Amino acid sequence: MERFDLVVIGCGPAGERAAIHAARAGKRVVVVERAHVVGGNRVNWGTIPSKTLRESALFYLAVSRQKLHGIRVELEGAVSVADFMHRERQVVQRELEFASRSLSRYEIQVLHGHGRLHGADRVVVELAGSREQRELVADVIVLATGSSPNRPADVPFDGSTVFDSETILSLPRLPRSLTVLGAGVIGVEYASIFAALGIPVTLVDTRPQLLPYLDREIVTVFEAELSRLGVILLRNDRYRTIERVEGDPPTVRCHTVGGHLLESEALLYCVGRDGNSRDLGLETVGITPDAYGLVRVDEHYCTGVGRIYAVGDLIGYPALASTSMEQGRRAVRHAFGIAGASGPTVDMPFAIYAIPEISYVGVTEEQARARGVSPLIGLAHYAMNPRGQILGDEGGLLKLVFDAGDGRLLGAHIVGSSASELIHIGQAFLRGHATAGQIADTFYNYPTLSDLYRHAALVAATGRARSRSFPPGHPWKAPPAAEPPTTTPPRSTQRTSRVELQPAKGS
Repeated sequence: MERFDLVVIGCGPAGERAAIHAARAGKRVVVVERAHVVGGNRVNWGTIPSKTLRESALFYLAVSRQKLHGIRVELEGAVSVADFMHRERQVVQRELEFASRSLSRYEIQVLHGHGRLHGADRVVVELAGSREQRELVADVIVLATGSSPNRPADVPFDGSTVFDSETILSLPRLPRSLTVLGAGVIGVEYASIFAALGIPVTLVDTRPQLLPYLDREIVTVFEAELSRLGVILLRNDRYRTIERVEGDPPTVRCHTVGGHLLESEALLYCVGRDGNSRDLGLETVGITPDAYGLVRVDEHYCTGVGRIYAVGDLIGYPALASTSMEQGRRAVRHAFGIAGASGPTVDMPFAIYAIPEISYVGVTEEQARARGVSPLIGLAHYAMNPRGQILGDEGGLLKLVFDAGDGRLLGAHIVGSSASELIHIGQAFLRGHATAGQIADTFYNYPTLSDLYRHAALVAATGRARSRSFPPGHPWKAPPAAEPPTTTPPRSTQRTSRVELQPAKGS
């Protein structure tokens, strides 16, 4: 029996960050990882590999759309996904080396094997490749076992025509057509990536609205961009039967509940992921996962049983690498009383690495209204931004949501090039309680996409100024950062003020 301050089961983004954060605070930590390498889905099967393919697809799309004189781009029929991922193994290897060095630097033990709870304070590990077992006792246990693709029994996964999100990158060659079942984050990412490579894609969404948790205006722009790529979107539909049709090459035939017959050379099934909660010994401590294998936690990621925490994909939405990392850190802070934020990740940015990218932080216009806030909207189009025009991205949009009552930024929403990078500017403004005036008064390089913030803030401030005159020192007058506004005008009846700068004709 060995005693530790912290035992972490799972060494993906959430588990790794939880372990390192505790070790940096002087805690004795051990990590139990079932796979032969650390890093989890982020490094080995999902985030890094899929984003590598995306960059290649972006390059191909940019060159083919620019139509540069003397340059013609076309794909050979036998090209494989691996041909587009020449940098993937380099990036993965470096990430694995970095993770291993970090764990070693903080003297974190790593046990490769399967860990199970045997009570609220102990874990028994069956070491990989042997029958040896290790019993670990800990003050705190963090469950970070991640998730796996949902694989219904009536879907004929074969690794050659029918794939899930962890096998799709093993395509022997690029298909001439693709059906994607499931229009969540993973589904829209892969649908847009393959469409950018010139492959006809049909995307089937089980819901009536695409990505319903996003701002509706952003989704409208995104849907238009998907259509421009050639993606056919079927809403509120699902598969009834899926069968492989032999031939040269073989195809997949999918009948939908809505009466559609979809036949393609490949099919990607990505309707949900299930939490990896089986065989963890949860029943020994009274933790009951839901029907999808997800573990319920409170705002501090506590399971309610002893000092057992759960983080990352195991607890469900949003199940992103970035939020999982922060959840791991915050759980450990709460468990050991380490200084720093330990509550829900309410101000964390979210990103969807589709083509184009989508990213947001804070509340949507719809959420603001639902909370009884009168939202003030500022829009800035990439088409009116010189850098956006240079990039050839004239469909992108930055949307800022302000409180019309006190002028504070409530949310930032972006669809377009570099959205996942640009959103951090909005995050900083949001955490700093910035007003539209302050955002507009900030100095930006030129030409940059960052300057979109100035335009959107000016639009919002101009719209507000037209409807009311303000006393000196009002937040819309952009007082110095050291002198936060002291007056908050009464909130008017709920309405939305909208002024939009339209792209110039011919831009």
